[in-house]
Amino acid sequence: MKVVLCFPSSLPGQKPNYGLQPMGVLYIATVLQKNGIDAMVLDADIEGLTVKEMVESILSANPDLVGFSIMTPQLMSALDTSALLKKSRPYLPIVLGGAHISSTLDDTFSFADCFDFAVYGEGEMTMVEVIKRMKQGKTHEYLNGIQGVIYRDKDGTVRTNPPRPWIADIDTLPPINYKLIDITRYRIPTMTGRYVVAMLSSRGCPFKCTFCDAPTTTGKKVRFHSIKRAVKDIKHNYDNFGVRNFTFRDSTFTVKRSWVVEFCEAVIKSGMKISWRCGTRVNLVDEELLKLMKRAGCHIINFGVESGHPQILNKMKKEVEIDQIYRAHELTRKYGIRTYATFVIGSPGETDETMRATLKVALGIRTSLAMFFIAVAYPGTDMYEKAVEEGVVEPRWWAKQTWDPKLHSAFQKRWGWTADAGAIKIPGFDAEAWQKCATRAFYMRPRFVWDTLIFTLKNPYFLKHLINLSTELLPFYKIPLLFQKTNINKEYHSHSKCPSAPTVDYYNRKDVDSKQKI
Repeated sequence: MKVVLCFPSSLPGQKPNYGLQPMGVLYIATVLQKNGIDAMVLDADIEGLTVKEMVESILSANPDLVGFSIMTPQLMSALDTSALLKKSRPYLPIVLGGAHISSTLDDTFSFADCFDFAVYGEGEMTMVEVIKRMKQGKTHEYLNGIQGVIYRDKDGTVRTNPPRPWIADIDTLPPINYKLIDITRYRIPTMTGRYVVAMLSSRGCPFKCTFCDAPTTTGKKVRFHSIKRAVKDIKHNYDNFGVRNFTFRDSTFTVKRSWVVEFCEAVIKSGMKISWRCGTRVNLVDEELLKLMKRAGCHIINFGVESGHPQILNKMKKEVEIDQIYRAHELTRKYGIRTYATFVIGSPGETDETMRATLKVALGIRTSLAMFFIAVAYPGTDMYEKAVEEGVVEPRWWAKQTWDPKLHSAFQKRWGWTADAGAIKIPGFDAEAWQKCATRAFYMRPRFVWDTLIFTLKNPYFLKHLINLSTELLPFYKIPLLFQKTNINKEYHSHSKCPSAPTVDYYNRKDVDSKQKI
């Protein structure tokens, strides 16, 4: 049995300069292979494939099952691709999974019928069980009772099976088989070297940030790899693929200080000379920990600052103080670790006054890089529930989202840097204007220019990243260039919808049975 797992394009037809390995489909494909199932991975996003090209690439593999792992910005391109696949091969089974499905459960079934079933939660063992049942040659019955599956039965009724428990011991998962993709295609502007490999040392997030779906999609309890396993995985990629640059995709890398200390000591003892990046909170680092992380190869830390105003931080349930933001950046800079600060603009309660406070913090912490994101109410977040309740975002806005290449670059669409249908609308507040203002203020100030010049002279690799970032963030993508790929797919939103798709009644998941529509 041949399985093709696809990470679809965020903006079909536009090839991004940056991207990280699609870990969801890679984990599932690796587990399938360990269970004797022929699996391959297509990362259409890093390739910048159009919908037509995704279809051609998938069909050329002659699969028996196709799976799409999707975040919300990729929903429509995945459905469009599925619709065209069904036109070519009506009986080809198609499954959807990923963060969007875990956050919305059976919602997609209410406006599209171009796929057969969906998987929510951690999909590795669910997919193994599904495929074993499929091999028995059954029809709808093979999905009955499999935990973590949503499907239509033979009568057309959507059934949501009970959730699969989170994998308690993630050491039982095999290390990702990076032979499934070309790892040299992946790079990010904050890391040195020709390419970077993504890793996970834990799954889950115990925090309550209103804008984040991690507790919904990966669980509230943090489950760690053992130190031995974490270091072993790094060494495997170090020895077999020549990887020297790693980025940890954990929700909060330093959530357990003792684990990080033991990990850093093990990396130092191993003798591997690596460079790595992680993300964490400003209240979960201290001087001794940062000093040790630097010795172990930590090159840059992504701090989710989000806002510089206490009132907004409280509304976000961020649980950090302004002085902790300054202190964390000061200590990190002291030990030669670069910082990348991210901010959210236009969350509920935002005003021009709160944004001026945020901009003051962004300029004052002397972070190496900063990104200012428009607040988007993604499904599975507390922000979405509140925004719908307050009428500042339309219920099920993702059914209306588009991917117009004249409005976005692939980088902007993928990372939510630009406002879309799900952006929160606050009367009297212009989030996009503030985003442009903050970006200009941060990157055009003399201090940043000087710091970046000194860093680039010492690290010439960064010059290329500066050029690439400028082409991603500035509206150069609107200028038709001779070398620019122009075969943007024209037949978008071709999947089958019910007439009431954008306006179907909204139900709160907390108040109804999970088998009902949300």
